[in-house]
Amino acid sequence: MSPLLLCTLFLMSLSSSATGLQFNVQPTRIEFGLSKRFYLNCSFNHGTDPEMSSLVSLFISRSKDTTIVDFHEIASINTFSGSVSDIELDNATFSGVINNLGVSFISMEWKFPDEDVSGVYKCVANGVDGTGHPISVMSTSLVTSEIPDTKDLVQVVRNLMINMDYALENTCISGCWQRRLEQMMKARFEISLYKGHRYLLSKIANIASVAVAQESCELYGGYLAEIDDENEWLFVHSFIKSTKVDYRLVLIGGMDEGHTNHWVFQRTGRNVTYTKWGSGRPFVGYITYNCLYLFGDIDWFMVDFVCFETDRTYSTRYLCELPE
Repeated sequence: MSPLLLCTLFLMSLSSSATGLQFNVQPTRIEFGLSKRFYLNCSFNHGTDPEMSSLVSLFISRSKDTTIVDFHEIASINTFSGSVSDIELDNATFSGVINNLGVSFISMEWKFPDEDVSGVYKCVANGVDGTGHPISVMSTSLVTSEIPDTKDLVQVVRNLMINMDYALENTCISGCWQRRLEQMMKARFEISLYKGHRYLLSKIANIASVAVAQESCELYGGYLAEIDDENEWLFVHSFIKSTKVDYRLVLIGGMDEGHTNHWVFQRTGRNVTYTKWGSGRPFVGYITYNCLYLFGDIDWFMVDFVCFETDRTYSTRYLCELPE
């Protein structure tokens, strides 16, 4: 962390000492794809701060840059409207209340947060003192994020499969494990149907490892989507465009590793008989471009690219296919 940021956070923390302001941030380190929840709660207890005669508003702000701190408001609540205003983010849930007789708060929660939640957060309470002069107190918290390596992710998938087997053999009755799996599926994927198959588009971006993605698909009884004809590609194309498109690459079934320009499906070794290549693809001479993707920059035509991709520029997802 830079000396400038340390100094800034220290001075801000001093401004909130011995006040009724509390800023609860959990967790402060996000493991992308593994952290299930990210929670902020900015609260002010009116009864514990003698200097604040009346609370007017609570704000939560964020600076994505941790080197040069530049805060932007993301949520607020005030005595005039009485409701939470979501200023910037549309992938979090909000709640809050202003109560000058007790505890006021504003809270935010993300489920399966991505790396965009990292940064410096600031909680601010604004009001007036006993003489009518404005007064503010604040607190800050630093939130970091990291992308787990492939080994960590594969282990998570394996643990899920082991737990599911244990539940099936020992505790699950009347299909409870199926219900749990369905709930997990809905939380992690966008879902659509085509010709008796379910297609699952991962909601988690920025991780594209064939091994991890394939194991994740297998966990739900499927495999990386195998596009066999024009109609199936048109369906997938429409499905992707119907979701919130905040990603650029979608990993699907198909690779030519060890047999350049001979594309086969990883699951069975069956030849890929249908392709919808973008202009100039596949690249000739790129020996590491061995896996098949759909690329949003060219209207979701197919491209060849590396089989393990963590470049945040491309914000990658993967697509599973599940026979019903």
